[in-house]
Amino acid sequence: MNSPKISLIVTIYQVEQYLERGIQSVLNQTFKDFELILVDNGSTDGSTEICNKYKEKDERIKFFQKSHGSIASGRNFGLKHATGQFIQFMDADDFIAPSMLQKMYTNCIQSNSDLITCGYQKMYLNEKDDEYFVKCEVEDQIYSKTEFLSVCAKYCENFILYFVWNKLYRADVIRNNGIWFDENITRSEDILFNLEYIKNANSFSFINEPLYIYNRSNVNSITKGFQIKDVEVQSTTYDRIRNYLYEQGVYHSNEQYLEHQYAVTMFSLVAQAYMTSKDVPKKVRRAYLKSILDNQWTQKALRYFSYSGLLTTLIKYKIYKSINTTDSIFRVYFFFKRGKLID
Repeated sequence: MNSPKISLIVTIYQVEQYLERGIQSVLNQTFKDFELILVDNGSTDGSTEICNKYKEKDERIKFFQKSHGSIASGRNFGLKHATGQFIQFMDADDFIAPSMLQKMYTNCIQSNSDLITCGYQKMYLNEKDDEYFVKCEVEDQIYSKTEFLSVCAKYCENFILYFVWNKLYRADVIRNNGIWFDENITRSEDILFNLEYIKNANSFSFINEPLYIYNRSNVNSITKGFQIKDVEVQSTTYDRIRNYLYEQGVYHSNEQYLEHQYAVTMFSLVAQAYMTSKDVPKKVRRAYLKSILDNQWTQKALRYFSYSGLLTTLIKYKIYKSINTTDSIFRVYFFFKRGKLID
């Protein structure tokens, strides 16, 4: 039996509400030469039953169950069982456009690129639970390695470079260079995987069209919510990106893009502590906030931050007397954002 052109890997955990839509979006692809690898990462809801149902319907589906672990462990498990010439990932609560695999594969063959990246759409629910979408697009472009490295941090905008699910990878680049997800971290594992891949890739292609739909309406998503270690994790991640750019001699050509995005990331961490985490103790939240504001890279990054507003001014020029004062201001600010005052 010939190996499929594409192995699409999905790690699954407690997503029964969204899973069928995602699986069906893969089975509805105009491109048919693929295998769908479903890795149940220890679900206790109805996800296992859904996977078994679809496995019986389509022989292209491989279904595996493992004990609960990080999403990185699930993806590594899927990579070990992938037989395709190319690798693609999808999060279990997301879905893809019907032409995604075809357009990614065609672009790869025509451009002879090692990494294909497309735009994506973020899906939200409004107050009436109606879906709406925000596009995150990129320009159609093909780069050699030298060309790409000189501007790669540009693709940190909208986290285009960070994610693995809007990309098509050559399986032999992954296998021949021993590229795996770091199972010791629970955030930013995507960008670290991508950096390792980029080190070993030689050509890069971008597709403008937003072919992947990133579900931001899932309140249980592991990418949402507050974790006290997020600041350290993100700081370490950006340090690794900086070190890589320094090693390649291209940090200065990427500095503005990278540090702007670092500021965006820090602002999102601030927002998580107020918008999604009303049960976080005040003392913990203030220590978390202080660790962000006092970080030397946060202050440096604000020099490149192009957005303006109350929070930017407050953080940039430190017009606060204490962290308690800052916390009080943020509480009021985010009250108007989310309509609910936290303690």
